[in-house]
Amino acid sequence: MRRAGLLVWIGLFAAPAAWALQHVSGIELQYAQCHDHTAGPNYDVHVDAWSLTLAIIAATIAVLGGLAAVAAWRATRDADDDDAPPAGRIHFLAVIGMTTTPLFLAIILMSGLGEFFLPTCVQS
Repeated sequence: MRRAGLLVWIGLFAAPAAWALQHVSGIELQYAQCHDHTAGPNYDVHVDAWSLTLAIIAATIAVLGGLAAVAAWRATRDADDDDAPPAGRIHFLAVIGMTTTPLFLAIILMSGLGEFFLPTCVQS
């Protein structure tokens, strides 16, 4: 049960943490590329390569977190959400992790692909 307790926390927080790190890093990469709201690199930063690398790393972390949530759910599949802790809590949080991971994975992929298809250095 201790292993399932660790897996459920990884499954619950891996995808949101991966997206948050990708998002903040992507913003900083855009600042490096678009100084003073004009096109052209201020620093010698290959934004597309870094954005792709960050998207791949974040997507991998999210998928591994989803697999951890599935493993925790399978370890407590005989339990119900209303059961006494820790089995009921682990089962409930594993279901939440399995539900939110695909959503964050989609956000990670859309954010990573947006770097390639959307224009950069555009003021709104």
